[in-house]
Amino acid sequence: MEQFHNQIDDTLSQQYFQEQTNSKISLRVIINYIFADIAKRPRSFKIGLFTTYIVITFLGLLQCVVQLSPLIFLQLDETSIGDTDLLYLPQAAENTSNYRLINMSNLHKYTSQVSEFLDISPRWMFMCNLAKKDVEQKFRAYFLILDSQLEQSIGIGRRLDVDIITNNQVYVSHTGLRGLNASKGDFIQLNINILQFLKNFGIETETESESQEFLQQLRLPFKQAINQQLAQYFREENFENKEYNITDLQQYSENYLNYVKVLEASSLIKAGAKNSLKKNLGMQENSTQEQKQLAYRTIDLIFERNMTKDAYLIRRFVNRVSMFSNNITISQFEDGLFDLLIQVNEFNIDAEVHGGVESPKGKWTDALGMMVFMDYKNATQIFLDSIFNKLDEVIIENQKNNEGMPGAISELIPVNDTRIQVKNATLNFKLQEYSLMANLLFKNRGDIYETPRKAKDTIIQTTNQFFTYAGYNYPVQITAPIGFTIGLYHLMKNFIENLLGVATMILLMLSILLIYSLMIGDIEEKTYEFGMLRALGFKKSWLIVLLMLFLRFVIKFNNFIIIKIKLKIFDMYKHQHLQVIPGLFLGLVSCYLINTLISMYIFDMSLLFTTYSIPSSALAFQISLGITMPIISNILPIKKALSKTLKDSLDLFHRVINDILVTVVKLEMMGISTNQTVCSIILISTGFISYYVIPMNIIFQNIRGAIVIINLIFITMVIGVTILMNLIEQWLERQILKIILCIKQSDCNLKMIILNNLNGHGNRNFKTTLMYSLGLAFIIFTGAQFTLQAEFMDDFIKTSLTSDIIIFDASIQKYGLDEYKFRQHLEWEKTNDPTFIYDYTFSGLSLNEIPGVPRFFQISPLAHFPRRRIRLQAVEENYLKVINYKYYYPTEYDTKQSSIDYLPNGVRDGVKDLYNNEGKLDIAKTSDVYGIATNNIVQNNYKDMLKSVNNATKNEVQALDKEINVIIPEGYRFENGVDVDTPALLRIVFRDKGRAIERRLKIKHMAIKLPNNAFSGYRTIALFGEGLITMKDAQMLINEILNSKIEENKFNNYRAHQYFSKLPKNLTYGLPKDVLLIKFNRITTKEERIDFSNRLRNYFTNDQIYLFDSISMTDTAQDFFSYLELFNIVVATIALILSFFLLLVSFIGNVRNTSWEIGILRAIGLTETQISKVFVYESITLIIASGLIGTIIGLVIATTFTLQIVAFSEFKFKFAFPTSTFLITFLGGIFISIYASYLAVRSFKFKSIASVLKGQS
Repeated sequence: MEQFHNQIDDTLSQQYFQEQTNSKISLRVIINYIFADIAKRPRSFKIGLFTTYIVITFLGLLQCVVQLSPLIFLQLDETSIGDTDLLYLPQAAENTSNYRLINMSNLHKYTSQVSEFLDISPRWMFMCNLAKKDVEQKFRAYFLILDSQLEQSIGIGRRLDVDIITNNQVYVSHTGLRGLNASKGDFIQLNINILQFLKNFGIETETESESQEFLQQLRLPFKQAINQQLAQYFREENFENKEYNITDLQQYSENYLNYVKVLEASSLIKAGAKNSLKKNLGMQENSTQEQKQLAYRTIDLIFERNMTKDAYLIRRFVNRVSMFSNNITISQFEDGLFDLLIQVNEFNIDAEVHGGVESPKGKWTDALGMMVFMDYKNATQIFLDSIFNKLDEVIIENQKNNEGMPGAISELIPVNDTRIQVKNATLNFKLQEYSLMANLLFKNRGDIYETPRKAKDTIIQTTNQFFTYAGYNYPVQITAPIGFTIGLYHLMKNFIENLLGVATMILLMLSILLIYSLMIGDIEEKTYEFGMLRALGFKKSWLIVLLMLFLRFVIKFNNFIIIKIKLKIFDMYKHQHLQVIPGLFLGLVSCYLINTLISMYIFDMSLLFTTYSIPSSALAFQISLGITMPIISNILPIKKALSKTLKDSLDLFHRVINDILVTVVKLEMMGISTNQTVCSIILISTGFISYYVIPMNIIFQNIRGAIVIINLIFITMVIGVTILMNLIEQWLERQILKIILCIKQSDCNLKMIILNNLNGHGNRNFKTTLMYSLGLAFIIFTGAQFTLQAEFMDDFIKTSLTSDIIIFDASIQKYGLDEYKFRQHLEWEKTNDPTFIYDYTFSGLSLNEIPGVPRFFQISPLAHFPRRRIRLQAVEENYLKVINYKYYYPTEYDTKQSSIDYLPNGVRDGVKDLYNNEGKLDIAKTSDVYGIATNNIVQNNYKDMLKSVNNATKNEVQALDKEINVIIPEGYRFENGVDVDTPALLRIVFRDKGRAIERRLKIKHMAIKLPNNAFSGYRTIALFGEGLITMKDAQMLINEILNSKIEENKFNNYRAHQYFSKLPKNLTYGLPKDVLLIKFNRITTKEERIDFSNRLRNYFTNDQIYLFDSISMTDTAQDFFSYLELFNIVVATIALILSFFLLLVSFIGNVRNTSWEIGILRAIGLTETQISKVFVYESITLIIASGLIGTIIGLVIATTFTLQIVAFSEFKFKFAFPTSTFLITFLGGIFISIYASYLAVRSFKFKSIASVLKGQS
């Protein structure tokens, strides 16, 4: 038995080794066959190699760029917002001082405990005025003090190439240097206002007049602080008002001068007097210990100084007082001291310009405008020197010219001695320990801002950790500037990713079809060879391996990897693994090299670093392409090449139609229809997306998912419409052929031959034209989409920013702009250069945002139903002429008005109509012509109250009922039942006071869209819509609502009085203006607009006033879309290259299939030129027909996409044609079709007729 088993084992071993040998021989045969076939047909190999190379390289490169895009968007966000990840601002804690300062040592102790935090840097910022001695103009700028060395080390402003500055050196914005005509090394003056410091310490003052009032309000606290110290010396009450005779004080001053002269004659006498005085104070029983300690310190201070010099100062002071008064009180002295010190409110810092800054590049936000920054190291000393220099000037000026108490006190103050004492007291003061703000940076910022979700989670997590360590009531508030805005930039990233998805699909479709065409062409020629191999004993499994390896060799030549091919050999003992020899695979190598160059550029531009290697996702994508693309392309070729019977394989006229028909019949017999199954899946998917995915994205605000769904819908629309439109392909081909032959009538005799070719090559041409139409449709769709969206973005910016320059107040207090100063300056600008400014206009603050005014009014027909909310805003008469009036879409006007003005575009000026009182009906309220307010107790009580408040007569009360002209949105017509011909009521309800005001409205005009205002033609506008009224009517309404007269500064409402008293002075109609719109009269350069903007910033009253240049923003948006259009052109070019090879392969197949017909035609007399024309006309006909179909489909779908945007934005539809993309794709397609057909037929033109008839290629 053991011998039998040994014999079996020997037999199995022999069989195993024989199989191993056969496998190696078969594999060797396959490899040799592949190389021989490549040498025999190098063109197919080169086409497949180039196709796979360019597709894998380009698509892999796109994936690499997507991975790097967060750095690009982070840099863009930093440029506009600043490099700061977390901004710490002081916030007064409970039971602490209101002074707003941050203890940096304490803050750093807690931030260092959070592992994600890199470091934190202190900053101090306030406003100043820039000036130069020989330049009259001054410029408002922000003055920034920072730790330049620390900020460079942690990366704040890392892209700004500046030095670490010292002493009094400053960097200044280039616009400021240009305005001051200054350069490096020049000295400029920084005019600092003390009130700016006070603002930063939590004391708010808004206007110049209020600032002066506030300074005077400081007088009492100043005197109280001094009296609290003096109360320790004076035990009597009201000691500050006790009068002292000047004559007595003069005698005392003389005696004191003589006394100190004696003391300072000898140091021993001076020391003895000092000790004696301290001893006498110590023996006083009525003084507390604190009073004694204060007295001791005062004595030390007096005796340390030059007492003789001080005595002379005292004598001069008393003598100056005697010139205007016989008596003096401590309170008078305090008032004089305050009047003297208050003159130091403004002081100048002389600074040396170390350099200019063209762009902050993240050092600070662009919105701040002009900036000056200095290093903190010498800032304390520089500020003290500047303040004491100003104090010295004030004292000298008062000594010479002030004959009152400030002049007398100026004789008493030793500036130099005080300067030295303050410097000595501040030697150990560290400015960096107490900052006005603190800027913090994260570690690994590129990873954190990779997605908005990740950024948000990191910010929440780290700030929670900070307050866990510091305590929930730690007196700081934290904002995340970049985290708040990075989501807007990631919207662009989502848009670009969808664009890359479309590009990937286009190139993949073309490359798969091209490789499929290559394999079909080769396999049809080699079917007989494979049949002979099978007849000689070559197994079908190895033929499949042969086909796959042949294509894999072409594909994988582009990858720099080592892969294992797992072959299943005849289902025997186990799987055999074969190591494929590594090669230089061009795709990954090229992708790596190009990605390295792009990464170097992005890293150098953003100064953020990740890695130069290809990201794992991009690498996996490329490898999957190399695997899946040949498999998908190989399915049908393998099926066609390997028929079920050997007889079919040896048939030279091999066809596999029967095989396909049988399969279809079997499916139908099973009750399954392929078409029905596909349609069912599509319908189910559409329903799932519509009823679940889209609502889910809306609820969770997943904008990226919404964009993906929208693009998928449009992509499926493109595919579906292309397939349907290809049904008319043949008809369109014949019509185009007729047109071509009509132009070229000498070739009409070739018409039947060309038509026969079109019919005979229909199956092959159908795949080619379908893919070409589909690819062209996608390219035109994306190109038109970019062009249309660029137009939409331009419209959006111009309607949002309204005019060329917009200035608005975004502060919470809403005190508005300094209208008077702005008007003065703009009038100066118009006089200085009449061609520069066309006009300007102010827009009033919404009435509902004024304190004491209800948040919403109500508008209704006369029947009081239905009532809808509305907000009212006052505009000036020239409002429409200054805004971008081409986005003003009126619907209905008052047709009874005779006096009409028109805008430059021919549209009627509806705002001008507001100021026209034609048809306006002013009536007395008591007449009650509409029968609405009869027996209205609330209304009658209101009239009595109004009469008593204004001390008006009955007739004056009745005259207040004036009709108000108003412009309202079109949406109120359907929701509110009002229009131009319908009288309306404005109702103002005071819920806390139990009264209401009603005013009749005269609707002069309705509009769908009006820039800078909430106008719409949809019903939803009734929830938040605005109405426009005149300035005069707005003033009248405010007076009536507040029971006041704002134009006379008479108020009966405390909140209104507080608010209006803080507004800038000289406001027209007494109304706050929060928006200024400026329109240029000519084309302006960027430098002109920057200089003009900086001049306007001189009149900003707070740091929450913003200025936007809509022209520059529009140019930036256009540049962005031009890059996208360039990318689309690159994709179109690559698609054209692939289409060229696709057409070349297809036409070569067509020529080979009709080689016998070509020989017959040549035998009966057709020339080589006519043969070429037949195929050239055929190719031109195919490409023009499919190109027209693709172009029309792309434009139609892009237009549909634009109509969707228009439906939400209510912009007028614009048809924007992507001319450059169309010319490259359509005309390029015609050229490559001609060239491809010429190359396909060239090999047959010069062969003998006999060779052609024999089918010899």
